[in-house]
Amino acid sequence: MEHTDGGRIRRHLVGDRLPRWAVIGSVVSLLGLASVAFLLGVNVRLYEFWGWLVIVPGTAVIAGIFGAGLVPTVGTLWLISLWGYAFPPLVGYLSGEWMGAGRYTSPRMLGFAYGSARAELLGGLETSVNFGLALAVIVGTTGYVAGSVIRWMATRMRSA
Repeated sequence: MEHTDGGRIRRHLVGDRLPRWAVIGSVVSLLGLASVAFLLGVNVRLYEFWGWLVIVPGTAVIAGIFGAGLVPTVGTLWLISLWGYAFPPLVGYLSGEWMGAGRYTSPRMLGFAYGSARAELLGGLETSVNFGLALAVIVGTTGYVAGSVIRWMATRMRSA
């Protein structure tokens, strides 16, 4: 029976302090910038190509390379999902400018719309918990492991 190193497991789960806060800070800054841009009328859609196919996996891989930790990685990816599913409907709900199929609706796989701004917001929150969290766990874990492998290989190549 092999003895596992608790410190190594903890480091992979919560990460090193500086990289952890760098990943969290960069994602929060990105979401702040996206929020301001959205409020100014820019068509910000982090849940389309650049979000879920480039930014989210890239964030996970970079977090793995720098050792930011799996939990902060998955958490920040879920924040991106939460923003995409809940922020536009929240703005529409609070501003009263909600419409059935416009920029204030949240993305959905089937393309159906809710009947009111409140229902759109609640549906976006539900979707971000049900779908967004699962996707953040899958993409975050895969990307973080890939980044950790890259870091491990780079360390091995430097020491050889």
